[in-house]
Amino acid sequence: MRRLTLGTFALSALTLLLLGCDSSRSLDPLSASDEAAQAKGRAIPFATLTMLPSLGSNGVAYGVDAAGTVIVGQSFDRAGYLYAVKWTLVNGAWVIATLPYSGHAAYSARGVSDAGDAVGYFASTPRRAVRWAAAGGIADLDCAGEVGMSLAYAISADGAIAVGESNGRAVVWRPGPCRELLPSLPLSTGGGRARTVNGNGTIVGGSASLSTVDGAAPARWRGTGTAGEWQSELLDGRSGSALGANAPGDLAGYVVDPCTHPTINCTHAVVWYANGTTLDLGTLGSDYNVANDINSAGEVVGYNASFRGSSSAYIWSASLGGVRLLPDKANDAQALAVSDLRADGTRVAVGEAGASPVVWVIR
Repeated sequence: MRRLTLGTFALSALTLLLLGCDSSRSLDPLSASDEAAQAKGRAIPFATLTMLPSLGSNGVAYGVDAAGTVIVGQSFDRAGYLYAVKWTLVNGAWVIATLPYSGHAAYSARGVSDAGDAVGYFASTPRRAVRWAAAGGIADLDCAGEVGMSLAYAISADGAIAVGESNGRAVVWRPGPCRELLPSLPLSTGGGRARTVNGNGTIVGGSASLSTVDGAAPARWRGTGTAGEWQSELLDGRSGSALGANAPGDLAGYVVDPCTHPTINCTHAVVWYANGTTLDLGTLGSDYNVANDINSAGEVVGYNASFRGSSSAYIWSASLGGVRLLPDKANDAQALAVSDLRADGTRVAVGEAGASPVVWVIR
């Protein structure tokens, strides 16, 4: 169970560097385990799991850049203090560094741009959205005088726009202007949450609270080309949310459906393409599944879960033959983000397994 402790940080403000010690950590070229399999004439696994280094306790990898070389997330240290962290691929090994922080507080990094800028939030009450520059430093996304909770969940690949929520409303942040509210949908009760944004910041995905559903429904906002002008769209009349976006603006997420379970509704993964069409991925072999992200090749990552509580990470890819479960070393795993295809034909998925931050290299 993750524990958040307030007070003076146990670590100094200096960046902490650790190297992963998992035997499969080398991503390019082949890992040691893959080389051994190749030498013995066995097939190389389609996916290799690596436990990312932590600060000494639980952690999660939330975001990865398109190239699959920079990952952001959070990690607790042994004393129970929470830090926003960045993992960088250096000579085939993942190196962890704490992101800058201000004051006695906990932070979580949720998204990263292709230039290495990260966004997230100050994780103590009231939560506040922040941005970390790739060159160093931390800055509030809100302007002075803006009050209430705010959380940033994602940043566009070009770094132009961060998205999230503030006081229960979907918002965006751009350089210069202060916090901007995204428009409500018809039949909306006013609430909303922006969870993801495409490469150039023109398409935002998330959810909007509607009077016609229990909870929130998947929503999309399109920039009209005029600064500050957005067009809101309802993606599905059922409860759910868009959670991930690729560079062109395709969105991945989930919707909620009734099922045979006596007390809990089921969910299944959905892709909403930028051209207005929809792909329903169905149950993917479980009662409860979610699509967390999508890359520019249209590949989706997420997790399948059972009502018994365990979950498994997956990738859905037409080129890989449909849904494939990703290896894990724990009862619970989920893939939260995925890179684009790399020059060697692999892609990187990140997430957690057994409350530890992990990365998969998928061939």
